[in-house]
Amino acid sequence: MSRLLRSSLLLRSQLFPSPSIHHIRYATTSVAGLSPKEKKKAFSHTLKLPKTSFPLRHKDIVAAEKLQRRKTCDQLYQKQLASNPREAFVLHDGPPYANGHLHMGHALNKVLKDIINRYKVIRGHRVHYVPGWDTHGLPIEQKALAAIGKSHTSLTPSQVRAEARQVALSAIDVQKEEMRALGIMADWDHKDGTYRTLDHDFEIRQLQLFQTMIQKELIQYRLRPVYYSPSSRTALAEAELEYRDGHKSHSVYVSFPVQEEDMSEGLRAIYSRHKSGSSGVDLAIWTTTPWTLPGNSGVAVHENLTYNVVRNDHGRLLVIANDRVADLQRIFGHLTVVGSLPGSSLVGSRYTHIFHPPSSPSPKPQIFAGGHVTAGTGTGLVHSAPAHGHEDYVAFKNAGILPDKLRCPVDDAGCFTDELMSWVEDEKFRALVGKAVLGEGTKTMVELLRGEGVLLGDEIIEHRYPYDWKSKQPIIMRATPQWFADVEHIKDDALDALKAVHFHPPQARKRLEAFVLSRNEWCISRQRSWGVPIPVLFDSHGDPVTDADALAHVIQVMKSKGTDHWWSGPVDDFVPPSRKGERLSKGVDTLDVWFDSGSSWTLLRDSKIRDPELPLADVYLEGSDQHRGWFQSSLLTKVTSTSDRRAPYGTVITHGFVMDEKGDKMSKSAGNGLSPMEIIHGLGDSPAYGADTLRLWAASVDYTCDASIGPSSISHASETLRRLRNTARFLLANTSEHEEVSLEDVELRAIDRYVLHQLHDLELVALAGYDSYTFNKVVNALSTFAVSTLSTLYFDIVKDTLYCEKLDSPARLATVAVLQTVLKRMIQIMAPIIPHLAEELYQNIDALEDSSAFLGTWEPSDAWSDPALQKDVGYLLAIKPLVSQLVEEARAAKHVKMSSETELWIAASDISHTVLSRHANLLQSLFGVSRVTLGTDPSSRESLASVDAEIDDARVSLKLLPSSQHQCPRCWLYQSEIVDHLCARCASVVV
Repeated sequence: MSRLLRSSLLLRSQLFPSPSIHHIRYATTSVAGLSPKEKKKAFSHTLKLPKTSFPLRHKDIVAAEKLQRRKTCDQLYQKQLASNPREAFVLHDGPPYANGHLHMGHALNKVLKDIINRYKVIRGHRVHYVPGWDTHGLPIEQKALAAIGKSHTSLTPSQVRAEARQVALSAIDVQKEEMRALGIMADWDHKDGTYRTLDHDFEIRQLQLFQTMIQKELIQYRLRPVYYSPSSRTALAEAELEYRDGHKSHSVYVSFPVQEEDMSEGLRAIYSRHKSGSSGVDLAIWTTTPWTLPGNSGVAVHENLTYNVVRNDHGRLLVIANDRVADLQRIFGHLTVVGSLPGSSLVGSRYTHIFHPPSSPSPKPQIFAGGHVTAGTGTGLVHSAPAHGHEDYVAFKNAGILPDKLRCPVDDAGCFTDELMSWVEDEKFRALVGKAVLGEGTKTMVELLRGEGVLLGDEIIEHRYPYDWKSKQPIIMRATPQWFADVEHIKDDALDALKAVHFHPPQARKRLEAFVLSRNEWCISRQRSWGVPIPVLFDSHGDPVTDADALAHVIQVMKSKGTDHWWSGPVDDFVPPSRKGERLSKGVDTLDVWFDSGSSWTLLRDSKIRDPELPLADVYLEGSDQHRGWFQSSLLTKVTSTSDRRAPYGTVITHGFVMDEKGDKMSKSAGNGLSPMEIIHGLGDSPAYGADTLRLWAASVDYTCDASIGPSSISHASETLRRLRNTARFLLANTSEHEEVSLEDVELRAIDRYVLHQLHDLELVALAGYDSYTFNKVVNALSTFAVSTLSTLYFDIVKDTLYCEKLDSPARLATVAVLQTVLKRMIQIMAPIIPHLAEELYQNIDALEDSSAFLGTWEPSDAWSDPALQKDVGYLLAIKPLVSQLVEEARAAKHVKMSSETELWIAASDISHTVLSRHANLLQSLFGVSRVTLGTDPSSRESLASVDAEIDDARVSLKLLPSSQHQCPRCWLYQSEIVDHLCARCASVVV
């Protein structure tokens, strides 16, 4: 006996047990004489109604999802890595910062990665995914210091590091559990299953990378102006800046006097004709940073601009650009031009200023040519302080006049130092010392300028200004000795490497290329304790010792004793044998955290999990801000340190930020903050939605742009999940008591084959969506299939077959086979996005201990494709709304209550008639009427409603009539020939 027949007989025996008095009473095809209530129940026991233990909803969704997590998250990673047959797929995790709880940006990022990984698993790949954490840097250090109520200056570096380490490790524990709550598949329980930038092996690989770049002369130690954060007391890379509009600065116009003997020939010629008792001319300069004036070492002009010597109302002679005269009269008053000369004729003139008085023993600063000068703003003469501006520094260097010692009287706190007193004679300038250059120092400076009579004008302006992206405070430019990675000489290689990289969205390529192009160097040193120490000793002259022997020895000591030993151990431990006896000292700087995370690709290099001809990682996926951060630092460190000069990634995927439903940035203080754990677990009056709802939201949005989230979007995702669950529940309830029915063993009807064709189309759309990382297309297609193809169409048609046909009837077995197939494929399609629901459904099909929805390989079946049938059914579905319209007219006129009380006549043209005839057996159930007849009604019966229409350029006429038959008391269809008697079909089943 076949398994299929055995299953059918078993079910039939359950439905129709041996006769009893109760059943004998109804062993008839008539309900005549019974009360209406008895009529309704007379044959209910003969129906095969849906039955399943699968709940419509869970009372505790969080607990329910946690039950699935063992198979679908915790154990799955190791199982798939060991057993999946296809080649490895590597998604390398950009490490989130180990500080605080996960926010919505983290949730979006982790879920998107997990969707990709799960899709690759279900397609048979061995997925390599090691979640990481970025554990060094200022915010963690500051949080540690705040927790113990002390400043870093009152603690040793070792004490700071110990406290910071605990903060980072505690945050990792919190975030790890929150990632598990999101349903992220990874090896969470084993040490090698995750990585941390504070891990010993990670730090040593990073130091070895630094050593390689030193040996290639791609890292140098130089005194250069750098972005400096007084609030954080450390240098910053450009990637660590936020530019804010609306920053207010006190701008000033200041005069720098030029004596006749210091004038260029061209300037002296004009002055000699118009001096009128003047003791010289004044260079009019403009700056938005008056605190940088002590560092002035020159004034830049453009050689090709025209400059005027003008006289103001006080008889003072000023030099300004010709194009600025009209605008500057608003500040300087009426100006009379007395002479003009090109900028090239000003070059070489020397001048003084209040911080470089005539009595100074140093050479007077001079005017020099600079290609960066414009006449769009200011005066056309640019105050230049090479210690306070990269552009100024480069201009001085290009002109060959860079001072041996840069003037930079600003300390680590961003306050004036008493160094400036060595340049002036008047004690009143001491009022500047100790004051913050961005605060009281600027105010005092303006008053000193006014008191000295050199302030030509001042005003408050609003403009775009860089801020420290961590402390949210404005930064300054300040010359300090720092370690720099040379980007200028490798940017061409980096750009070439990007040519082989795929970007999603495509426009992300230009953004990353632009960041690389605009960068010539990268400041990789930081003045904090919590980080990877730069492994360099300094000699007695303050010069770094970077020979291969010294670096190798220092790194070997740290490999043996840990990086903490750099701070706690004696310097002698790190002195190589070849330098014993020399007076050496340890550096106190640490590596930029972007150098930390940017070296994480070395994990993949050493794991050797894939073909060396392929990129180390298939995918890097992070937020769009990482074009200037991790994407770039990973590219630069990889290209500079390896011989193949390839990017570490094959595909770069970027997502936008998560905003509230109004498009505003979310924050707790603004009252619009929303955390992923609040969505999953619920908070206050807000229900617990569980992880699958949040994951479905993440998959539904166009993440390449900024994504919005809030109560309505989460509610919408929850409703979509509910519909998918209900659809799947119907599939389970009508198949759960059957053993598997093969499609090859049944005769499929047209509607069955149509649903399989639609399922095939869904698979193709889903596969394309997953492969192109457009997950919203998968969600839309799956939801549409569940609602439109299944719930609204197929389920409505086959309910009669499922509930009323014989268990072993060909039609019912065919329907069960289709439902089983659809359920299995829907589980595979939804599994990457909503794994908890997928696994719960799968366990209702296969409850074996080692089974999982993710351990089978999803392969689409082209055998189900039937475009011709799709075209036919498409035509029939175009008629369906017309039928519904007629039924509604009849119902409105109170002729009928439901469509099954009617029958339909359809008259159509030859081609349309052929399609209708070909699918005549489908029409009655498709249109929901008791009978469909093709042709023109020959009777004289008055129709309930009628309509003529044109579909696909063919005419069709529909006529709705009252049914000439009676309602069957079992199936409730109007198919009975006699009142209160079973229809022929039901009679054959019951008797």
